[in-house]
Amino acid sequence: MTFQQRLILLVTGLVLLAIAAVTTTMAWTTRAALTERIEAEARLTAGLLARGAAQARDIPQEVDALLSERLLSEATLTAHLVAMAEAAKQSPRAINDRLKQIAETGGPDEMWITDNRGRAYLHNLAGPDPVFGQDAKGGPRHGAYAGLLNRSPASVVSEPAMENGRLMKFAGVTGVDKPRIVQVGTDVRRLADIVRNAGTDGLIDGLLATRAVEGAWLLDRDGRVLARGAVMGDGAGGPLSDADTAAAKAVVPGGDVAIRVSGNSMLALAPIRYAGPATAAGSAAGVPTVAVVRVPYTEPGAMLSRQLKIGGLVGVLVLALGVYACVRFARDQMAPVERLGEAVKAVEAGRFNPFTLNEAADRDDEFGRLSRVFRRMAMEASAREETLDAQLVMRGAELETKTEKLAAAEQLIEEEQRAARDVQSNLLPRQLPVGRDSQFYGMLLPGHTVSGDFYDVVELDDRHSLLVTAGVSGGGVPAAFLMLMVRGAIREAARPGVGPAAILTLANERLCGESPFNGFAAVFVAVYDRVAGTLVHAAAGHRGACRITADGGVEFLTAAGGLALGVRRGAPYAEATVTLNQDETLFLCTDGVLRSIDGQREPFGEERLAAALAHSRGMSARDRTELVLRSVQSHVGADGLIAGDLVCLVMRRLLPVTEAAEAV
Repeated sequence: MTFQQRLILLVTGLVLLAIAAVTTTMAWTTRAALTERIEAEARLTAGLLARGAAQARDIPQEVDALLSERLLSEATLTAHLVAMAEAAKQSPRAINDRLKQIAETGGPDEMWITDNRGRAYLHNLAGPDPVFGQDAKGGPRHGAYAGLLNRSPASVVSEPAMENGRLMKFAGVTGVDKPRIVQVGTDVRRLADIVRNAGTDGLIDGLLATRAVEGAWLLDRDGRVLARGAVMGDGAGGPLSDADTAAAKAVVPGGDVAIRVSGNSMLALAPIRYAGPATAAGSAAGVPTVAVVRVPYTEPGAMLSRQLKIGGLVGVLVLALGVYACVRFARDQMAPVERLGEAVKAVEAGRFNPFTLNEAADRDDEFGRLSRVFRRMAMEASAREETLDAQLVMRGAELETKTEKLAAAEQLIEEEQRAARDVQSNLLPRQLPVGRDSQFYGMLLPGHTVSGDFYDVVELDDRHSLLVTAGVSGGGVPAAFLMLMVRGAIREAARPGVGPAAILTLANERLCGESPFNGFAAVFVAVYDRVAGTLVHAAAGHRGACRITADGGVEFLTAAGGLALGVRRGAPYAEATVTLNQDETLFLCTDGVLRSIDGQREPFGEERLAAALAHSRGMSARDRTELVLRSVQSHVGADGLIAGDLVCLVMRRLLPVTEAAEAV
């Protein structure tokens, strides 16, 4: 290892170790602090909601009382204003203009002043003069104020009501100078919105608008929800669970805020304390007694992950900077070598000056010794130039010879690959069984390099068939040889009455004892009874066998079996049995299908295989095979990699269940 490499490893290793320790400590500390902060904010939010709910009970009544007092004051002022205007001999038109000006500059929205017979001859709105108590168009609003003409009562305040698309509230007083009605009204829709926003609904909406709260509820003592709100967009709008409701009912009145973690959320449950006479009412059914706030609890975990990622990025950055600094330092230390490089160029150009290496040759380290040696070599270069040219010619001839040998070796490798593919293709069954009870189809798509995968179907007798899929490790001629041994061993052991486990045992013993190569084979063997539909199977380090039901369901067969063939002599193998019903299918494939990866190094895997087979309902054996292979190629795309050969063997049972029972 060079000095430059040792320096880079030492500095960057120490820095990365320090960064990892500091990042881990800070990440866990930050997570604990963040959890405490979330809990404190949840307690505070729940307490605020509880106090707001207690105070919100009386807001509508207080607001209505204040508004009524204001309207009565404005009605009284209007009565005095009209009395003074008439005393000053102003015309009704001038008074109406003044009333309009008052309404436009922030006064009441409507002002009506009647004479002693109830006719509203003064008003700020255009239109006819209604008669209070008689004009049907005015409705109850006018009739309720008719008593003011007799000063009984002296003032009237009505409840808000919709009028001409506005939510109006009116108040009236008797005249100050003569019997008359002075009525003022204002649009309270905005005030009603303010009251609603200031109540429990507005309080909950305000909490949810911060996006820091997922949900808020007000519950009575029986656990019934009286008010609620939830942020639906984040997937956290679910209702309270039974356990959460039970925890809310268990909150002690007058106690502290309780904290409960529920899934990815944290719940704060605060008792609502009513002051004065409202305390008794607050304990009654139908009155909020518990405020529940749900806040997200995913931030600590996310923060921990983020801190670790940041630490990793900082580590990479520091590593890059460390490497850069070390390289710069090494370059400064390697300046004599650069001088030697310049001297080499000068020697090649025939203008070498020995004095240019004096500074480097005066050093006492390795660079100085190297400079002195090179200076002597450079001075002898002229005398040895002819010899060097001759050596170069000889080296060129040797290089040309080696190039020819390399081309021959490459051609030999290609021939071996071609021979291995020929062996592989010739070992595949040329014709699969055909009958009305079963449908077989097999396919092999060779990879870029031969991996020795194959499939086989052997007719044991007129009722039983042996199904085999196998993948051999390695490639080229060794893989083809191993494939030949595995296929021969299985076919030699395949006899009527011999189960899959026994076949694998015999094949394993032969491969362990006779194979000259250090390789292994992943094999799936199954004996299929075409009459009964039973399938006895065993696997040797193989996966990718599944059963497709008639309704499109996909069930992977149990991993009954043992180690791959050729790994260990005497390895035991187990077997399992499954029954294929009418129109059910057995799908077999080698590891090349499951291990093919896309551009993000994500393998095709069993989940994608099951998804592809689930869409093959009603397809033939061939169509299912082609669908799976298309799915693998689509997953791999242009940036992925096919993991060797792709082998699929599909068997679909066609015999109805009733006929199978009769045949047995």
